[in-house]
Amino acid sequence: MKPIQSDTLKPSSFFQITWRSSLLVVLVSLLTLATSCSNEDIPVAEPLMKGKIVVYNTYKGAMLDFTEADMTNAGFTLGDLVSVIIDDKEIVMPYYDGYYTANGEYVLVAYPTYPSLCFTTSNVGLPQELMGLEDHTITIKLKEKGGCLNVQQALGMKYTNNRSDYPNLSDEQYANARVVNAGNIASNTLYRSASPFNNKNNRAYFVSEYLEQEGIKTVLNLADSQAKMLTYTLPPYSQTLWDAGAVILCPLSADPTADDYNQQLIEALKQLPSYPAPYVIHCTEGKDRTGYVCALLEGLCGATYEEMVDDYLITYDNYYHINPAVNPNICNTLLNLKLNPCLMYYTGVSNESELPYIDYVDAFSDYLLSHGMSSQQIEALVQALTVK
Repeated sequence: MKPIQSDTLKPSSFFQITWRSSLLVVLVSLLTLATSCSNEDIPVAEPLMKGKIVVYNTYKGAMLDFTEADMTNAGFTLGDLVSVIIDDKEIVMPYYDGYYTANGEYVLVAYPTYPSLCFTTSNVGLPQELMGLEDHTITIKLKEKGGCLNVQQALGMKYTNNRSDYPNLSDEQYANARVVNAGNIASNTLYRSASPFNNKNNRAYFVSEYLEQEGIKTVLNLADSQAKMLTYTLPPYSQTLWDAGAVILCPLSADPTADDYNQQLIEALKQLPSYPAPYVIHCTEGKDRTGYVCALLEGLCGATYEEMVDDYLITYDNYYHINPAVNPNICNTLLNLKLNPCLMYYTGVSNESELPYIDYVDAFSDYLLSHGMSSQQIEALVQALTVK
């Protein structure tokens, strides 16, 4: 009997399948090779942004003609390490949405309330050789993708200006307004807050109501010049204080080590005892400039390092829900970048590990004496804050 042969086993069919399979393998290989060669031959474009310096802000930062959205479209992300090139100078710096570098260190910042990007140094502003370069071309190149992402993630905190976004805060907490209880400061004598005049952050009316409730009689304004004050529409009690001449204007830069900062602050502190208590100190948000000056007065009146830290960090709880119990690493980073360098300057120490052990009454008195206050003026200031 002739054996039955399956069609699938016929020699002609077998050779047809083999030929077709081989052709398919060759085609796939060629396609893969072409694709891989294409990827290798066409380089991936590195993020690049070109623009110009438009103007310099109050704090000697160069405002540029492009925004965070433009940077994103060009391939940059917050936390990148970038090169900023202007004329023949190239400077490597982090790209953040806040001033998360130490005093005097360069940063490219997309600050939430700025209309465009800013190239500057934290708290100090640009050096003289980088000032006056309006309309000069500036180029941003990527140095290291995500090279500073850990800091951006730790400190990239956002707050809003909508009262409804803070349902668990009282009105005064939303306004970052509170009495300062530290050292020997008399009760209900010294307060701090966000601005009761400038309402750009939707807090001035809440602050004003709180100041009226607490019977505040004198304001130390660390943010505004006379000209700036005249541009605001003031809440009722804020207007009352302004009309009464109860506002000491002391517009400070963000750098507590700068000569102009110290000169203006010392002159304002000389005046303060001649005005009646209770006092309130504020800048725009009531965070850093306010925090530095309050820490100075607290330490001068006998506060410990821990008391100054506690008061300083309340602000970050009010704005960002960040506090030492829940976010100890973030709070430590804040102290290392912001409050501690200021206290080190005031006390003259070079190692922040010494800060918990300093006699702040003596150290801050020496600071004030060395910057132009007499011992009698220091005594009058302490008396105004400690005697009810």
